[in-house]
Amino acid sequence: MIRCYHCGTDNLDGSEYCDECGKKLSNSASQARANYVPPPPQLNSQVAPPPPPSFTMETITPKPATPYTPPPPPVRSQGPQTVIQAPPTSAGTGAQGSTAGLHGPTTSLRGGSNNPEAGKQAVNAPLAEAVSNSIRAKLIIQRGGKVGKEFPLTSHESMIGRWDADGGIFPDVDLDQDDSEAKVSRRHARIQFLNNQYLIEDMGSTNGTFINRGPRLLPGNKQPLNNGDEIIVGKTFLKFVLS
Repeated sequence: MIRCYHCGTDNLDGSEYCDECGKKLSNSASQARANYVPPPPQLNSQVAPPPPPSFTMETITPKPATPYTPPPPPVRSQGPQTVIQAPPTSAGTGAQGSTAGLHGPTTSLRGGSNNPEAGKQAVNAPLAEAVSNSIRAKLIIQRGGKVGKEFPLTSHESMIGRWDADGGIFPDVDLDQDDSEAKVSRRHARIQFLNNQYLIEDMGSTNGTFINRGPRLLPGNKQPLNNGDEIIVGKTFLKFVLS
């Protein structure tokens, strides 16, 4: 190899110009390359570390497990037992009396289970009484429909209006068949029983609600009702009667 004196690039023997910089290679460089003696190799002055110590693993033999023995259950001391003796009964009546006392209620319970109609009557009786007691007032048509038709007020709140199944309106006092001109609104008025007093209010009807032919009620304003009051909704005249 011929080293270029200008850039230090090694070139093939016999080359006249450097492949890297293009300078002409001189014979002196070839002679210097031939006379070059590489330096002797350097000895490693470091001392090799000693080999790692070898450890001998001791074989550990596990100790056998000691079986668990549960403690004996505590001994319960038996206290004195109290013996309850039945009072003496007269001969011939003691056994019969106790038997009658045990079988008496059983016979009545079986009789009730075998007679469901009697149970229904016992349950329906207080319900019927409660419903009858709740009918405290009613409305009677005086004009504008079927005169004399009654509408009992059986709940604490009753709505006056006209039936509309599509709109989900099902009034307690349905005047749909008694209002041929549809002067009564679907939700016309409402009667409530609060604090032992009947009150009426208009629900934003089109033709208004009137009591005893007085001024038109404002929507949402409750008006007390008395026995015999006249209620006008649309062109239907109703009479309020307390039972």
